[in-house]
Amino acid sequence: MKLKSYQLPYVFVFLGVFSVFISSSKTLSRAAENIMNIDEIVPGMKGYGKTVFSGDRVEMFNVEVLGILRNWEAKSNMILIKMSGDPLEKSGIIAGMSGSPVYIDNRLIGAVAYGWSFAKEAIAGVTPINEMKSTLLNIPTQEKDVSLTSADWELPSFPQNGTEPGSQVTPLMSQELTQGSSGNMKLTPILAPLVVSGVSGEVLQKMQPLFNTYGLYPVQGGSYVSVGPLSGKGDSLSEKDKLVPGASVAAILVKGDLSAAVVGTVTYVEGDNVLAFGHPFLQTGTADLPMASAYVYAILTSQSNSVKMASPREIVGRIHQDRRAGIAGILGESSRMVPCRIEVEGSQSLVYDFEIIDNKLLTPSLVLMAAQSAVLSTERRLGEKSVNIKLSALIDGYEKPVVIENVFYELDPSWFPLNHIVQPFAMILNNQFQKVRVNRIDLKIKVLDARKTAYIEAIKVDKKQVKPGDTLQVDVRIKPFTGESFYQTVLMQIPEDTLPGSTLNVTACDATYGQALNMGRSAGKFLPTNFEQLLHYVENMERNNNLMVRVLLPKKGVTYKGEGFPSLPTSMLSIMSFSNQSGIGPLFDEVISRIPTAYVVSGNQSIPVSVK
Repeated sequence: MKLKSYQLPYVFVFLGVFSVFISSSKTLSRAAENIMNIDEIVPGMKGYGKTVFSGDRVEMFNVEVLGILRNWEAKSNMILIKMSGDPLEKSGIIAGMSGSPVYIDNRLIGAVAYGWSFAKEAIAGVTPINEMKSTLLNIPTQEKDVSLTSADWELPSFPQNGTEPGSQVTPLMSQELTQGSSGNMKLTPILAPLVVSGVSGEVLQKMQPLFNTYGLYPVQGGSYVSVGPLSGKGDSLSEKDKLVPGASVAAILVKGDLSAAVVGTVTYVEGDNVLAFGHPFLQTGTADLPMASAYVYAILTSQSNSVKMASPREIVGRIHQDRRAGIAGILGESSRMVPCRIEVEGSQSLVYDFEIIDNKLLTPSLVLMAAQSAVLSTERRLGEKSVNIKLSALIDGYEKPVVIENVFYELDPSWFPLNHIVQPFAMILNNQFQKVRVNRIDLKIKVLDARKTAYIEAIKVDKKQVKPGDTLQVDVRIKPFTGESFYQTVLMQIPEDTLPGSTLNVTACDATYGQALNMGRSAGKFLPTNFEQLLHYVENMERNNNLMVRVLLPKKGVTYKGEGFPSLPTSMLSIMSFSNQSGIGPLFDEVISRIPTAYVVSGNQSIPVSVK
């Protein structure tokens, strides 16, 4: 059939559309062929994996499939493989390999993610790539209105004697493995190296129980070095900083004068989306962490845990998902970080400026680590010290910063002083009342190489009998360490409504004893029922340098939902005392005076006074 001239353009259009359809079909087919489903995998298959053993060059290692562990966890399968090739013959599984892609017939099957510590051979568990994609790529990312050019770049408890009571995070690595016991071998996520710089080895040793709880393996390494931020998604990365399957990737936790980053391996890249690790980092679900390329200096081999010595190279995007199947990031986006400054004043004065991730679980721990390292870097490690610590945190929605301050004495370096400042800050971040967004953290530490302590020797009053409305003079005798005793005079006003014929108990005490009296006499006031009460409680915790004088009155009141009502009429007091509603507690009425001193005060003394 001969086509007429006016029909030719329609034929060409049809042929063009048909050719595009055929081309697209081939592309989709090739994309499907590049991934192998777990049902196609059988024991004995051989392939290869990709990772970085040195520098930034992606290298291959040999892989043999040993079997499929189906439903090893709820709705999760695992491919069991044996890896070989230099340097795996000597090192076994290497911390930092998490996420290394594995291929059979040039088709991706998943990411190296699990292993057994102390195993003689490099036998690993592979998270199937389809599980990673379905878990991490089908979740919408949080809307971000910033890019990498912007200026703005969920603790519980802290380690005490090697333990972490109160942690709400499920361990990713059994204690038997992380503490070096080979008696109990379990399949666990491969430890992720937490590469830290600017922090002493002694501090890392103290923090290790906490980091191991999160499946992290702290090691000292090089700091993050930026070669200039990107201006947006359209920018091109240098070849060294491209995140391709097998390349090293880092999740930045701290950057600046102090730095910390978790290193793993890229598994899969689709457009601007990057999948890595093959197992969770903290399993927080939605995340917000800077994502960077990384450079590997060397492999440190060990019978227990071989590890990649690496450093982050350049921030290239944002990690937005942290789930059971791995982590997901987007190239070209940025994460919010909190500016921090630590000032240490002592034999020398130093300032540390850095940025830290905004995460209620890790932020307090990382602040504690940075502060302890700063103190040890600027002060002597042994000997008597008096330490004044002041933490100021600017919280979104509040004009004035939250201030936590106290004075301590310690004989040897310990977590105690810093811990008692950072713990209340952790209470604020992890409060049950509202979400907290921290905009800035400042920590000032003043260290004096002297013992500035004193104890309460005795007290005396100017009269043993008082009338309602009188002023009672209390003289407290204080004995400084190696110094002469002196008297501190405190004037206490007796209320007009004090019951005649009653007996008043006058007590001079330190902060620890005073806090115990607070809990015994008005416990309901120290159980916050809203965020404002929590802030007031944290900012007004008893300070160790205060001399406290208290006059206990016979009149009682009640506490209701964290508020004290000391002067209720007798009828109302009776009604509320026998109320069938919760949240009501007893309150002992008292007059309290706090006098700041130049010492860390200890001890307590009491004397009775009668009312005419």
